[in-house]
Amino acid sequence: MAKIPLQKIRITGMKTHYKILMQELHRKGVLHIIENEEFKEQSIGGVDEHFGVFDLARIDFALNFLSKYEKPKPALVKMLSGGKIICKEEEARQRLQKFSGKYLNIIKECEKIESELVIAKNELQKLPAKVELVQGLLGLEAKIKNTFDTAKTKTWIGRVKASLTDEFSSSVASESNLVDIKVLSKGEKHSFFRITVSSELMEITEEVMRKFDFDSIDLSMGLEEFIGNTPLEILTILNRRRVDLDAGIEKNNNRAEELSMYRDDLRILFDYNFWRKTKNDLQYKIFRSKQVFAFEAWIEKSEFKSLEKWVKHVFVEEVAFEKIAKTHGEEEPVLLKNTSGVDSFEAVVEMFALPGVKDVDPTLFVAFFFTLFFGFCLSDVGYGLLLASVSSFFMVFGTYTKDIKKIIWLLITCGLAAIAGGIVFGGYFGLEAQHAPEFLLNSEGAFRGQLISPTEEPIKLLTLALGLGAFQLLAGILISFGAKLKQKQYVAAFADPGAWFVFLVSIFVLGLADMIGVDKQLATKITGAAALVLVLTQGRDQKNWIMKGLMGVYSIYDGLTAFLSNFLSYARLMALAIATGVVALVMNTIAVMVYDMMPNAFIGIIVAVLIILFGHSLNFVLSLLGAFIHTARLQFIEFFGKFYIGGGAKFKPFTRAKKYLFFRD
Repeated sequence: MAKIPLQKIRITGMKTHYKILMQELHRKGVLHIIENEEFKEQSIGGVDEHFGVFDLARIDFALNFLSKYEKPKPALVKMLSGGKIICKEEEARQRLQKFSGKYLNIIKECEKIESELVIAKNELQKLPAKVELVQGLLGLEAKIKNTFDTAKTKTWIGRVKASLTDEFSSSVASESNLVDIKVLSKGEKHSFFRITVSSELMEITEEVMRKFDFDSIDLSMGLEEFIGNTPLEILTILNRRRVDLDAGIEKNNNRAEELSMYRDDLRILFDYNFWRKTKNDLQYKIFRSKQVFAFEAWIEKSEFKSLEKWVKHVFVEEVAFEKIAKTHGEEEPVLLKNTSGVDSFEAVVEMFALPGVKDVDPTLFVAFFFTLFFGFCLSDVGYGLLLASVSSFFMVFGTYTKDIKKIIWLLITCGLAAIAGGIVFGGYFGLEAQHAPEFLLNSEGAFRGQLISPTEEPIKLLTLALGLGAFQLLAGILISFGAKLKQKQYVAAFADPGAWFVFLVSIFVLGLADMIGVDKQLATKITGAAALVLVLTQGRDQKNWIMKGLMGVYSIYDGLTAFLSNFLSYARLMALAIATGVVALVMNTIAVMVYDMMPNAFIGIIVAVLIILFGHSLNFVLSLLGAFIHTARLQFIEFFGKFYIGGGAKFKPFTRAKKYLFFRD
């Protein structure tokens, strides 16, 4: 377990070598390039497009647009490839070269198709309302005009609720013999009217229309493009338009399906262009003049000599590669490297925070305790086998990046831990010993290897959970003690974690003295001595001697209550272990009860199997989430609270991040 030691360096060279150097450094991915304010202020000239001009947004648009038309790959195939294009780097480069001459036309065509589809779909959305309006006007024999008013008459075209048709007609007609009203059509919801009156009757007629919520239609607004056509002609035009729009949409969709064959080429294009953009965008961190360039970076100390040798060999003294000291107050980025298997738990540590400057790398400790507690919580051989076997399948047959492989190995480890926990607690898909196969049982009829029955011995299970919790908490205090010694804070090491460790251990020993056969008087003296050290040292930052003593006494109270709170949190291990087994048992019991209730044995078996599959799937998912969340919480809150601060900045190598590509060796 270690935070890898890093070296700060400065690279300076002739500008003619810049492009080749950055391309190779990008490929190697060993430098964490940092910003230097002085370089930014002293740089001459603007940013050069050394690596080409490109438009990632347009490529991304084309990819997203064509994703709707791409023939879906089998889910298992996608999962085994991580959704990436697996090929050799040379294959990707050759494919990119062949595609480079046509991608702009493909992107333009995608943009055109998308624009036409949007317009066509908007038109189709508007058509039903226009058709409904025109169908309501079919009784209007005249051609559509902006207005049907004359110098002496006023004409309205509009609609009212269908239920008010007769009443509205009679009310308007009764106003005068000079009123001409015609029902143009009557539908389920509305009736359409044409009303023509003498100009003198306009106000009276409008008053009647208001009473019936008459909806006047302005034909110059709704049907302005059809002025001069009859409603029947307009209906014919609209129906033809619908056919044309549907045909256009189908044609564009078919063409988009044809273009989707280039989606992998676009993915390759995206990654390569993203790399180019990364290299161009990096220039704001680099000093540039007419002749030279310079930048600073962090590198693993173990990589320094090999990179220095490569630079000298390739650029023949025209690129300088030198070590430099970090500035005052500067913190180096954090790079963790652990042994295979343990490194899978680096992801768990990063979920909280990377180690700070004074922190030790907690990955090894997290790997041990996380595995232990996860197995305690899930504690079912069947669920563990399921998790480990499925994860192993993907590990063996899948092709993934190192980071993804670490996550899969983490799942395999957790599955194996659940198997071990299931053996210790007798968890086999919720089976009771009397119903289990004989090969799982010992000569006494109990599960082989079972040490505790969670449902029959809850106190024993709780004792084990709290005992493991005390072990982890004390381990955290010891880690803090070791870290302070390493930092040469000897007084703080012995006065704080050292004294607390002795004090807490002596309390446990005193409480268990009769059980373990320890002299109570000796244990009491050690406890008193440790408490005295805490009283004398915990208030050492106070200037007033009285306050020093008071703060020392208070620190014991505060520390004990905090420790007790953390200690009791480990009871959740017992709760989750019991819950996993009990819920599994309940699902089995329900399945048996339903089977017994079925009139037909065949139907009963089918229903029981469905209940078991659904119930255990649900229990597996919930138990898996619970085990992960609560185990992680115990690491982050209780364990890390004893020695870990975090806050380190991650080492981010200048490398080719692959969104869509995976290069085979």
